[in-house]
Amino acid sequence: MQRVLIPLSIVIVLSFLLFPNPNLLAHTFSQNENALFLTMINKIKAETQLVAHDVSNNTEQAQDHAKAADELFLQKDPVVNTTWTLEISERNPRVTADLVHYLNDLKTTVASSSSNSSSSSVQSKVTNIGNLLDEAVSVRISKDLIDNPKTQALVLANFGNEIYNNYGAALGLPPSTVANMSGMSMAGMSMPSKGTSMNMNTSSGNGMSGMSMPSKGSSINMNANSGNGMSETAVTNVMNQSPATIKNLTAYQTAESLADVAQQVFDKNLKPIAPANATKYNSNIMNYLDQLKNAVNNKSSFVNVMELVHGKLHPTLITAYSLKLAMPGMSMPSKGSSMNMNKQ
Repeated sequence: MQRVLIPLSIVIVLSFLLFPNPNLLAHTFSQNENALFLTMINKIKAETQLVAHDVSNNTEQAQDHAKAADELFLQKDPVVNTTWTLEISERNPRVTADLVHYLNDLKTTVASSSSNSSSSSVQSKVTNIGNLLDEAVSVRISKDLIDNPKTQALVLANFGNEIYNNYGAALGLPPSTVANMSGMSMAGMSMPSKGTSMNMNTSSGNGMSGMSMPSKGSSINMNANSGNGMSETAVTNVMNQSPATIKNLTAYQTAESLADVAQQVFDKNLKPIAPANATKYNSNIMNYLDQLKNAVNNKSSFVNVMELVHGKLHPTLITAYSLKLAMPGMSMPSKGSSMNMNKQ
């Protein structure tokens, strides 16, 4: 039996060819409206906190985050295909009107600010928005649903994805690469370091179990680009670089703020209501969140952030809180298993 060593760059290209839909490979969780709503609320808080942080020293970044916060609130609920603003208005029109007003006012204030004197005013507006967001939660979701451990765990899992995606964008990686690599981590594949190869054994000549290999006679273009002009080598170098080079400051700051808010979600919303059978996992979850925050703050390699989110945080949340994955049409190996190709 002969072992085949396949370079990481080739594995990346194969993942693009075999799985052109990145959503099939990411940790896509089976959602509910409450978790989606709470995720959206916390993302707005993360963005507005960045507005207050940046307004005195980086007005352009503050404007970007103010715009992002406003756009998040105006998005549609993907479950019922209505806007979040409409859903809140059905229960309390004043809260919706106030949030729309203050989010727009925040954008206007930041856009017109020209000195540090506006920082206190912006902080006051951010505080008001935070209070209104809390009120929006209370009018839309009952306390017993807010205090549902699985819902809060799902919010935290969603934040893991958001941190991971924003960090990938911060490094300039193509979105398809970011999504596909999360799937490889989820499959239990330990990502090799720069310059090494990935071992894949094969016991049959029919390809990888559970995956469709290119048919006989078809060609694989190993010179295919990743989607934004980056070669496979360039992508591999970016993923393994530490400290990483930040190419999109807005996305990087968002990843940093989301990592902070994720810790708050765990400490305030999930840990106090964890069921007895989940408490033994909470120390690991807390540790992974701390490692994730430090990794982002210290510009760790993308591979490290990927492993923390998809190899450690998400599997622990799935086990502790019985979260379900929504991955139609794809069967992945269980965590810890290997993808073997034996060449005989």
